[in-house]
Amino acid sequence: MTTHFPSGLDDLTAALAGLDIPQENPYHWAILEAHRRVQQLDAQLLAMAGDRPTGCFADAHEQLEQLTDVLILRLLAGAELTRLLSIPCCCSPASDEGEVDTAEGEADCRSCPVAEHTIVHACLDAFAADGDPAAMSSAALTDRLRHLPGMAEDRWSYAELTPHRLGRLLAPYGARPRNVRFGTYQLKGYLRSSLQAALPVCSC
Repeated sequence: MTTHFPSGLDDLTAALAGLDIPQENPYHWAILEAHRRVQQLDAQLLAMAGDRPTGCFADAHEQLEQLTDVLILRLLAGAELTRLLSIPCCCSPASDEGEVDTAEGEADCRSCPVAEHTIVHACLDAFAADGDPAAMSSAALTDRLRHLPGMAEDRWSYAELTPHRLGRLLAPYGARPRNVRFGTYQLKGYLRSSLQAALPVCSC
């Protein structure tokens, strides 16, 4: 589908040429917005890296913390852009191994990039930024999510998340923490496969 940049000049050009204004594809916009976010964070990282630490230890420590926070956001944004670019087509028929079977001709929209970005999507982005491990502990996942801006499911800001609150947000999607072994420790955590299965179905 052809995309159309929302500019009055473009509308005028199309009208003068007697052409119908092509309809926008929200999927393409999602890619553009994700790429713009990556560029903004890259520029922010370069600017912060160019600032010389002051002589005060406290100021230098604060600068390092800020740089770390922006770096984490950049990794998450990069993971989201990679996810969008790797999707062959919005609502394409399910064909990859491991996807839920659908009736013949029916589209599998679980990973549609124009669907609402839920707490499940945010968790999977955090998994991707961490190298897509099979599981993450509730504490580690919550710590990743706390660096995100905005609100989680319009209930709490990401900065205010706790493992308990994360569990309450994920419960309606059917994703619940379970006992997972991490090396010699057994901790409450989430499986990436469970989160993938909990992705909500879009309505497009």
